[in-house]
Amino acid sequence: MMKLATGLNTAAIAATLAIGTVTTAMAANLTKAGTIEYVTFKAKEGVTVEAMSEAAAGGAVNANLHANYEGFVDRHVALQADGVWIEVEYWESEEAGRAALDKFVADPVNKPFLGLVNVDSVTITYSDIH
Repeated sequence: MMKLATGLNTAAIAATLAIGTVTTAMAANLTKAGTIEYVTFKAKEGVTVEAMSEAAAGGAVNANLHANYEGFVDRHVALQADGVWIEVEYWESEEAGRAALDKFVADPVNKPFLGLVNVDSVTITYSDIH
């Protein structure tokens, strides 16, 4: 079960996540994107929304992707009302996104985020942008 801090609700936290990614979305040149990687996952039991928000949507993962992953364009994280997290990554191509997956999982910069994810709940799909 997802634990919420006293006085906070999922909608308020989701709105905070969305607001936090607006600046990134406006700054990214999405015209370079040819593929969307759509990831859904749940947090491990006992992980708070605040902890996942900080690890998933905090600057370390995004900065690392921008600096070290060829073909990466942009990334946004959001929380659905049912407790499922959504991660949307924009890549220049599907090949670039798929090629980065093993590197992303092994990269120590991403460990604080990945350590909170229930790996059995992860789904990944790719879609071409037309």
